[in-house]
Amino acid sequence: MIPFRLSLGQWSPVTRRIDEPGAIAITFDDGPDPESTPHLMSALEQAGAHATFFVCGVRVEQHPELIAALVAAGHAVYAHGWDHHLYRAGEADAAVAAMARTEALLARHRPTPATYLLRLPYNAGLKSAAIHRAMRRFHPDVQFAWWSHAIADYQIAGRLQSEAEIRQACAETTARLMRCDDLEGGILLLHDAAITEPQPSAVLATRLLLPGVLAALKERGLRGVSLKPRAKTSSAARYIFRSVEPVTIRPL
Repeated sequence: MIPFRLSLGQWSPVTRRIDEPGAIAITFDDGPDPESTPHLMSALEQAGAHATFFVCGVRVEQHPELIAALVAAGHAVYAHGWDHHLYRAGEADAAVAAMARTEALLARHRPTPATYLLRLPYNAGLKSAAIHRAMRRFHPDVQFAWWSHAIADYQIAGRLQSEAEIRQACAETTARLMRCDDLEGGILLLHDAAITEPQPSAVLATRLLLPGVLAALKERGLRGVSLKPRAKTSSAARYIFRSVEPVTIRPL
């Protein structure tokens, strides 16, 4: 693992944590999905929480009404590429095109954000100066949205089939997440029916996981909030990228 990466001033800002006391930013990749997204919105509403959704264009095209509902409920929505392709550094042009294609659909439901929070599938390009440089062709003011904590819910969906197994795995991983002592100010990564996993189990993992997470966060005195762009970082950050690996809770 290389702790620092250098570039000729090509790095864009990277958001790893938030500055809001008593809060944790909740983010979802891969949606929307009609079998899971409404359940997420319901759980968030009941908890008085908001979230940020990084959505795949292929799903947005199929379910634009879900984007309208997310925006109406006060959640933040950004593009997550088009079809969950893993973009290598040499595919920067394709990544730009995929982001632009998806944002064109999202812009029908809310203005394109002045500062764009960007998370490509598989967090592609986060440590690639070429992708950072290319993404400013998609939007002149981007911030890469990393995370501090993640639950590998896609592994729950991919390995398990029965509701009882998935329910137990969700409870166990949530309990392990709550043992982390740095959740306040963190950014949590979850998935809205992980697009790479079998649909029935992916939907079930999504629907069963979030209510327990929200309840546990409330017990810790933490509010779930949408992720917001951070204030401008120092100019030195354009030249030096620091790798700080997040905590990932995987099913046992």
